[in-house]
Amino acid sequence: MMRAQWMNKTLLAVSIQIFMVGGVYAADVKAQDVPATSEPATAFTEPDPNATAVQPGDAPAIEPAPVAPAHAASAQPASAAEALQKQEGDATQESNLQEVFTSNERQYSLIKRGEISTYYDIDYTYYRDSQLNLAIQDGSVAQLRVDEDATHTLTNTFTLQYGLRDNLTLSTSLPFVAKSDNLKDTTTAGLGDISFGARWEPFPLKAGRLPLILFGNISTKTGDSPYEVNPTKDLSTGKGYYSAGIGASTRKYIDPVVLFASVSANYGFKETGLNQVRGTRIIDEFDPGISGGFAFGFAYSFNYDVSLTMSYQQSFNTESEFTYNTGETYKPADQTSATFSIALGVRVSPDTIVNGTLGIGLTEDAPDVSLGLSFPLDIIGFAKKIRN
Repeated sequence: MMRAQWMNKTLLAVSIQIFMVGGVYAADVKAQDVPATSEPATAFTEPDPNATAVQPGDAPAIEPAPVAPAHAASAQPASAAEALQKQEGDATQESNLQEVFTSNERQYSLIKRGEISTYYDIDYTYYRDSQLNLAIQDGSVAQLRVDEDATHTLTNTFTLQYGLRDNLTLSTSLPFVAKSDNLKDTTTAGLGDISFGARWEPFPLKAGRLPLILFGNISTKTGDSPYEVNPTKDLSTGKGYYSAGIGASTRKYIDPVVLFASVSANYGFKETGLNQVRGTRIIDEFDPGISGGFAFGFAYSFNYDVSLTMSYQQSFNTESEFTYNTGETYKPADQTSATFSIALGVRVSPDTIVNGTLGIGLTEDAPDVSLGLSFPLDIIGFAKKIRN
């Protein structure tokens, strides 16, 4: 009787051990993601009759073997893949931001050798001014009148760019101008001043070095000159003189924005033989003097499709002079124009980015409001590489 009880207890202890080993094995199989069709571990085996008897109190505790997490083996490759993906994402974000930024601020970029690109820009500017007309007779004001003047200008510009070399881009712009003046109660439309330009990158890009682009332009006087029309009745579509300008620009990508800045200077060539009546005198010559300016700002990309550019531009004009047929000269006051601009770039297709711009005048000589819209022209044969 006692022998039978001892045998039963021995059989119970061995069964518990086998059950615990089976549990550990099942946990290990689950951690290694064994397919559901795998054969289950045997839950019970017959004890060996010749095995040494084990007392229930002496049964050794079986510690489950440590099981490594399923993701431990692939932790290092996953980290490497994640780092590589992050680097590729950063490069994509930078190239996308550069592309959207340069589509609006073209003086900061070049195009590849043999490529042609065309753009269409439409710009609207609004000037508002108050003119004081008065007559003084015998030391007293005999007549006083305040005239409110407003000028609306709409400019349509077609721009063609050609990559002569990888570091040299040529361009030309063809503007068409429409104007309206409330005080003169007149409108006009016609060809503006055609201009030619070039952008050159003298040094190849290197890590740690800011890109430098030098640019120059020559502006003609193909538009109607303000010094050859009737100033009391007519409007002009051009500036009335030839000019040449030079400048430099640079940019810096600092995640997640692009910082940019530029400076420029222009020289206007003297015009002679004008013969324009101004009051009781006739203008014979006009010297435009020197003008220049600077700009800076940043561009930020919200995502692949939308970006925002904010900039400040300021320009000045000095040393201009009028010469009358009587030999008298007149030097107008220096002019300063400052504008704060906000541009929104939207990718409407993988290859097309449309930019809308809002400008707010900050000085009296600047337009009160300016609006702009710019986008590339999808014309067959353009914006493609035409030769190697």
